[in-house]
Amino acid sequence: MLKNREIQSCFWFLFLLALCCSVSSTVSPRRPRQREEGRQELLTATSYGTSLAIMKSWFHSSSHRLSGKELVGLLLRSQKLVAPVSPCTEESCRLCEDLTQEGTQQVEGGNEEHQRRAQRNAALKPRLFQEAEERSVQKKKCQELQAPDAAVSFTSSGSRLAEALKMASRSLVALLAALCACRLGVRAAGRSKVNPRIITAPQGAREYAFPRSEKYPVFYHEENTSAIYIGGEGRLYYHDFATSENYVEDFPVENGGQCLKPGSPEDNKNFITLVAKHGDGMLVCGTGACAPTCWNLTQRQKGSPQDGRGLAPFTPDANSLVVVDYPDIYSTIKKSQQNGKIPRFRRVRGGGELYTSDTVMQNPQFVKATTLKHEESHQDKIYYFFREDNPDKSLEAPRNISRVAQLCKEDKGGTSSLSASKWTTFLKASLICVDPATKGNFNWLQDVFFVPASNWRESKVYGLFTNTWGSSAVCVYSFGDIDDVFRTSKLKGYNGPNPEIKPGQCVSSGQHTPSETFKIADSHPEVEDRVEPLAPSRSPLFHNKHRYQKIGVHKVSVKEGQQYTVLYLATDKGSIHKVVELPEGVQNIMEIQVFSRKEPIQSMILDHERAMLYVGSASRVVEVPMAMCGLYRNNCESCLLARDPYCGWAGGRCQAVHQNPEVHQNLDLNPWQGKCQKGKVTEDTYQNITVVPFSRYFLNCPVESHYATYNWYHNDTLIKTCNNTHPQPDCFYFIQNVSHAHYGHYLCESEEDGFKQALVRERLVNQLRFMSQKGRATTTLGSWLPLLLAVLLVELLH
Repeated sequence: MLKNREIQSCFWFLFLLALCCSVSSTVSPRRPRQREEGRQELLTATSYGTSLAIMKSWFHSSSHRLSGKELVGLLLRSQKLVAPVSPCTEESCRLCEDLTQEGTQQVEGGNEEHQRRAQRNAALKPRLFQEAEERSVQKKKCQELQAPDAAVSFTSSGSRLAEALKMASRSLVALLAALCACRLGVRAAGRSKVNPRIITAPQGAREYAFPRSEKYPVFYHEENTSAIYIGGEGRLYYHDFATSENYVEDFPVENGGQCLKPGSPEDNKNFITLVAKHGDGMLVCGTGACAPTCWNLTQRQKGSPQDGRGLAPFTPDANSLVVVDYPDIYSTIKKSQQNGKIPRFRRVRGGGELYTSDTVMQNPQFVKATTLKHEESHQDKIYYFFREDNPDKSLEAPRNISRVAQLCKEDKGGTSSLSASKWTTFLKASLICVDPATKGNFNWLQDVFFVPASNWRESKVYGLFTNTWGSSAVCVYSFGDIDDVFRTSKLKGYNGPNPEIKPGQCVSSGQHTPSETFKIADSHPEVEDRVEPLAPSRSPLFHNKHRYQKIGVHKVSVKEGQQYTVLYLATDKGSIHKVVELPEGVQNIMEIQVFSRKEPIQSMILDHERAMLYVGSASRVVEVPMAMCGLYRNNCESCLLARDPYCGWAGGRCQAVHQNPEVHQNLDLNPWQGKCQKGKVTEDTYQNITVVPFSRYFLNCPVESHYATYNWYHNDTLIKTCNNTHPQPDCFYFIQNVSHAHYGHYLCESEEDGFKQALVRERLVNQLRFMSQKGRATTTLGSWLPLLLAVLLVELLH
């Protein structure tokens, strides 16, 4: 099976090919209507919009599937490169196949057979592509992109694209070769389960809109409650979704400081940057107009202001990370504006204050941190995840490296004056997230989510990665594997003897790390071994072309104590994908469009006990139930086909598992059809639609599941198929010119995993004949009525 990267490349080549046709071709004269209308539409396509629409319709329709040879021939004819006779000559298709093989052989070094093919291709190329090369240099073809009736207008960046396409049109050979190589890739995309099955607004959601929009909002939600806190500019908002209770507490600037960068709009404001549970109350900290300040909030009573340096930044900073593990607090925030640009990981409250050496990290961008309890308290660890600059500056090396670092919670610092305030147990390791099949490297860590377990070694880290191409991947690691890497790996670049207390080793309570051990770890902080994803695959859980920014993980318990893992992934477009881990792999069952108007997602918090999502933006926060079983059609098959661990079929409806644990579900590899009573497609009556002859008419079938195939039938004859190769909101059937042959019964039927159901039933009726039959009795009266009114008017006037 082809991988997503290959499929994505194929679609780009098809996109370029469609645009190339609009740049280099002239308007083909309208030819007489042929038996296969779709093929003729492809021949006459000239504008960008038409070309792209036809390319999509042909690649997404199985009822008019063209072979690769026929499609290449049609494209050549649309460019007037070959005479419009047979769909494709064997010679031109051999050329396409040979070009694909030739590119592979050039990479591998080539051979004599490759040279013979290249010579033959060189002989064929002038005859097939001479006219295309001549047309591409004509200046007036450039102006077609700016024609008034163009289907798309190019911006300044689009103009650069047009220039690139004009150059690409001179070498259609490469594009045609890519087209031949991509035929299987386009078909393979339809089998992917990483695109959402359905796209929907949240069901049963509740929303709280802020009194005003906030530029830097922060959110806090306590597990198993219905309330949420939102920190804004000089204010703390509170809202309870269950009772609709809300209040606002003001946090004005107490004693403003002096910013090193005067003139910034944020200088004289107090932006709340931290809201967290701390002991019996809440800890609220803000920038304080360049004088970081904190307050304790107990039963809605605000305490006196305290020095908040190290807990809040001087100005809003995206690279700040604070972890509250009462009574300890860890932070990456500078305590002084003069500290320079090198961030440190600090312990600012609780035990003695410690910070990392300035040389152990290179321009770190912190992602998330957590603490983990071991069997013995002195072995408890702090793990934090971050990105940093790659010391390897070669062109082929990635710019950033994703890391995990460890520290011992009971670290007391060093014994010398230089190390007394430094962490002495710091070590870091690289996180690897590479697809072994395609060698695709996802090296940009975006977010992580921790899933604890009773045995700390089985606790997991779900890492969300992206790459430079805009794709995302999720890799899963265990803390047991991370601990093994730090305990057993050699230090990178260190070849000397190991001291009795190894670097990174936690010492007994009250003791200090020996000075010799600290010096080795401080000068060689990285271990050689890298942290790989879980065995046995050692590969990403999944990857796709969506750009995700945040991740959340929830364990769902179903009957017989079995658990399923559900991933919530926030996209850069303001929606959330709900992905389920199933025995045969992951399945993206839903895209939740959280906000009525698209807004960037600033925060996503999971309440595991109540099975709720709290999704925040700059203007509102929405409480979204994880179980939205009412979204699925009210039949057993639709409920089970959803493969939603939160939902199952019982009592004649699709309901939440927590309400009835004995529901039927379709989550394992066993056949599911026997769980529903057998039944035929419901024979509903057809809806009569009157249509005027010679007019245009659209038949619309709503796409509910993007994993299903939708078929349009006219009088029991298949006329169109919409499959899941490319997600689309509707399956249209367009009648350009309604004639006598177009009237009759139309049925849209969906099919998914062997289950069929009728979605639309329409009967097109000739409007003139319908009116003549239905209104024949009233036609006579209607024609005489104006005359009778005229006679009555004359009589009245006399």
